Amino acid sequence: MEIPKISIIVSTYNAEEWLKKVLWGFEQQIFKDFEVVIADDGSKEPTKILLEEMAKKVHYPIVHVWQEDDGFQKSRILNKAVTACSADYIIMTDGDCIPREDFVQVHYINKEPGYFISGGYYMLPMNISKLITLEDIEKQRCFNIQWLKEKGIPQTFKNNKLTARGIISI
Repeated sequence: MEIPKISIIVSTYNAEEWLKKVLWGFEQQIFKDFEVVIADDGSKEPTKILLEEMAKKVHYPIVHVWQEDDGFQKSRILNKAVTACSADYIIMTDGDCIPREDFVQVHYINKEPGYFISGGYYMLPMNISKLITLEDIEKQRCFNIQWLKEKGIPQTFKNNKLTARGIISI
């Protein structure tokens, strides 16, 4: 198997419902040459089972890096995950951040040796987050401001984050 161009580290802890949505978001990526490394800070068996199931459904390899639950040790598990990465270019994200279909592509197009790319996120209200289905991720509806308004997202200036593409994003 060839070494992927990008390794994506996803941190998680006992949050299978959200992790599944995140992994499904990576399945929808336009840029496909990557692996996902799960930085698991001591999750129980259901996370392992989910990862085994998802590995059969997605196009990319999933590497599960797990450590014993010893309280919040995110930095330690992230360091372990970095050493498990196959690619030279690493993207880090969290297990509750669903990536838009161009997330990996934007990183790849804009990467440059000696620099890093920092991105933002938009925290949806929990009631709207729970409404997001795998189909909404496939069709990218959950990133559409009109869809979010129909689901009841509050009107606020922060909504501009959802429509702005930034200076380096395509």
